[in-house]
Amino acid sequence: MTRHTPMRLRRLLVIGALEGADRHLVEGIEDSQQFHIERVGTAATGLARLTASGHQPDALLLCDGMPDDDPASLCGRLRLRGFTVPVLVLAIRHDLDLHEDEVVRALDAGANDFITPPFRCNEVIARLRAQMRAHESSDDAVLVVGPFQFRPARRMLVNVTTGTSQRLTEKEAAVLKFLYRADGPVSRNALLNEVWGYHDNATTHTVETHIYRLRRKIEPNPDAISLLISEHGGYRLLASVPPRFEHRTTRPILEPAMA
Repeated sequence: MTRHTPMRLRRLLVIGALEGADRHLVEGIEDSQQFHIERVGTAATGLARLTASGHQPDALLLCDGMPDDDPASLCGRLRLRGFTVPVLVLAIRHDLDLHEDEVVRALDAGANDFITPPFRCNEVIARLRAQMRAHESSDDAVLVVGPFQFRPARRMLVNVTTGTSQRLTEKEAAVLKFLYRADGPVSRNALLNEVWGYHDNATTHTVETHIYRLRRKIEPNPDAISLLISEHGGYRLLASVPPRFEHRTTRPILEPAMA
């Protein structure tokens, strides 16, 4: 019997006071069951959360209702500290009251997108997912896989609990990256086509062998598979999402640059 497995949720950190239309928008994003959302009210709390957390979010949503900063300034500070995840700015005021220079200032500070009212939940979700896909394809990507940070460009797995690291082979990294981006089970033939390109010497047995080796590296208990599971004739990668972003005061998610 095939067991039911939840979709892997993307982590979204929302920074800023939420009230009115923006609060309803964030609730709608959460109701889509595509994201695990954490909300903090101030820039200071958000910055502390990011620099103290063992797992970085997949994206940030900055609201212009922060009592202690504004989104453009906070975004600029985050970029200077080395944070590369997508940043989307959510304007609370109606666009008739929004000056063009505010949009330009946020984008120049490193924001990936600037969203103005009226808010359309499905559109905002699509924008979030598009920015996350672009980031996950970049050399700056740091992807969360169970207890690991996966850096595809370096083919490196770093255990955020122990600080130990291990390097994947080129094919193992390609398989893991493709499964991470997928939103559901991926067939063996799809993996074969994507990673090996149907080379004459590659078969679905080749895929199975690489999955076995990859599991020995990423599973907390390789004898009790919990992350890279078999499903519908293929494989699905799950990522554990805690009730709140897990905090680890001993290891920042990135090495922030000096202020």
